[in-house]
Order: sequence, then C-alpha cells, then structure tokens
Amino acid sequence: MRNRAILLLGLFIATGQAVCAQGLESRLGLGYFHLNREYGYERPAVGWYVSLDLRYDYTPEWAMGTVFTRSSNVYYRESLADTPVLIGNFPTRGEVNSDHFYFVFRRKIPFPLGLKGQIGLGLGLAMHGNRFYQPILFDEELGAYRGFNLVEQYETGLIFPGQISVQKALGTRWHLGLQAGVFLDSQVRIRSSFWGPELSYRL
Repeated sequence: MRNRAILLLGLFIATGQAVCAQGLESRLGLGYFHLNREYGYERPAVGWYVSLDLRYDYTPEWAMGTVFTRSSNVYYRESLADTPVLIGNFPTRGEVNSDHFYFVFRRKIPFPLGLKGQIGLGLGLAMHGNRFYQPILFDEELGAYRGFNLVEQYETGLIFPGQISVQKALGTRWHLGLQAGVFLDSQVRIRSSFWGPELSYRL
C-alpha cells in the first residue's frame, strides 16, 4: 500500500510539472469530511480532510487537473459497547484514514458578483486504512472475553469524485473560495462527502 501511494504521488507531481507552462493553478483545501454509515461505520464523527489540487485551463470553458486528498475520521461501534471483557471496558472507538488520488475534468460556471465556479467529475484510486478493536479469547465459564486486540484493515479501490467550487479573486493571482464534493465507489454509491474553504494561486 505504501509503494502504491508513493507511485501515485510521483505521478501527481509529474503531472503538475508537465502542465506548469500552461497556466497551472494550485489549490489548497481544508475542511470537514463525512463517512457513509452504510459502509459499516457506526455513529461516525465528523472528520477532516486536506487536499492539494493542481489544475490548468485548456479552453476558456474547461479545466482539468490532478488532486490528492487525505482524510481522517473517527467512528464508534456502539453495538459492541456492552461486550463483556474481564479487564476494563471494551474500546468501541475506530478510525479511518484515507488517501485519494484522482483526475478531474471541470466545467467553468460564471456567477454574479465576480464569482467564478467550477463543477467536475473524475476517476481515481482510494486507499483506506481502518483501525478498530475486536474481542478475543471468550471464556465460557466466566461468560466474558479475556481481552481484545487492535485490527488494521486496508482496502484499495476505484473512486469517482464529483466536485463543485466557487471562488472570489483576491488579486491577479490569489483566489479564496469554497469547495464541496462526494466520492462514489465502483457501484456508484456515495462512500463519503466533504466541504470546506480553499485557497488558490495561479502561476
């Protein structure tokens, strides 16, 4: 998993270097990240994400680029809160950390008051790391588990991101705005969503 992440990050940087001469714009985003409960995350807490976006305009109406997003969420397995263990209480806290690498085509949308918008769809790869606890060694005489251990599960799969953003120029190069989006899985189901501010700089 680590080797794949390094390879994809290298491709991401190489793509940015290749389009630098064509009006490259870099964007940094930070905000809230939500998990879909249908994936087995009981009572997920609102998490966070940070994204780095390298894009450029290849026509007056269209833009494209590559994005790297790192997200982190905590969730609680409340259905296991009453699991009997001999020492202490069973920890129900779990954590999901994900890396998303994807390519997005965007359509530019003009807005009033000098705002500039974009809406886009793309294709990419996501790597999810899920950490949680599970009970072990059930003692039938005492009717409780003797302990628990930490489980780490990793998953890699295709994602189809959808994004929308609105920005306001702060000068000739700097822009400030908001972005929001979703990540769909290979079955076109919403796996997660995000929204937050972004700051961009046009080279």
